[in-house]
Amino acid sequence: MNVVFMGTPEFAVPSLKCLIESKYYVVAVITQTDKPRGRKGQPIAPPVKSVALDAGLPVIQPENVNSEQVIEQLEKLNPDVIVVVAFGQKISDTILSLPKYKCINIHASLLPKYRGAAPINWAIVNGEKETGITTIIMSNKMDAGDIIANKSLVIGPEETAGELGNRLSMLGAETLLDSLMQIETGNAEYTRQDERHVSLAPKIKKDDCLINWNQQEKRIHDFVRGMNPKPSAYTFLMRNNSKERIIILRTERDGPSQNGATIAPGTIIDISSQGIKTATKDGSIWIKEVKPEGKRMMSAAAFSRGHDLKVDYLFQ
Repeated sequence: MNVVFMGTPEFAVPSLKCLIESKYYVVAVITQTDKPRGRKGQPIAPPVKSVALDAGLPVIQPENVNSEQVIEQLEKLNPDVIVVVAFGQKISDTILSLPKYKCINIHASLLPKYRGAAPINWAIVNGEKETGITTIIMSNKMDAGDIIANKSLVIGPEETAGELGNRLSMLGAETLLDSLMQIETGNAEYTRQDERHVSLAPKIKKDDCLINWNQQEKRIHDFVRGMNPKPSAYTFLMRNNSKERIIILRTERDGPSQNGATIAPGTIIDISSQGIKTATKDGSIWIKEVKPEGKRMMSAAAFSRGHDLKVDYLFQ
């Protein structure tokens, strides 16, 4: 079976590697263009491109995957299937209908839950205890195609989006190979998604990452780990008529208490080697790791010493 692979970030790498090592023949890899990174703005290749080049595979990096030039290339390649894993561009109906076995997408949720660009983040933010991988036949409606297969896993109570993403990427590769085998042998059963159970996981904007301290401590804890490492939850430290943006990377639940009834949420109520204890709506939470604007990650205890934090300072 000839395969064209479309993918871009680290999440897509295990799927590509599994295809390369499998019996399937990867005829080309399509990925996003190199993007400038760092202070010097040097172009950096997407992780998928690096793996493809190391394997000696042809790489296509279109500004627009739906251009006539790319479609002509795909027609010449004549793939049996196109595999799409976190590619990053909307794919036209022309491409969707081009391969013999259509286009297969690896999605990091148990569809129809969490359709959209950020299913891993939102599953953790919303306190889900389970998620998984779903393979679908792609349609022109986002993440709405018929299901080929799905596999679930348990979300750890302290697991971050980055950690969960690593596990899901490996599960995605495993599920992809199983799905291709089912399709190739004619044993695949395609299940229509139940629209009654659809939920969305839209792309997260910077403004969405601001911590709302007027929430339960569990909700804040889930929010912080769901935004770690990207796009990162943040707050503003208010003191001496100044306002400093601080990224919060890790927290530790302190549990509900009576503090929330008398202390304004966001107020620092203790500082120790354990971190920075901060009031929430229903109690308090320990801030464990932070990243000040433009600086490296550090423990909250180290941050408090270097910034001369005091009880009663406010995060908001």
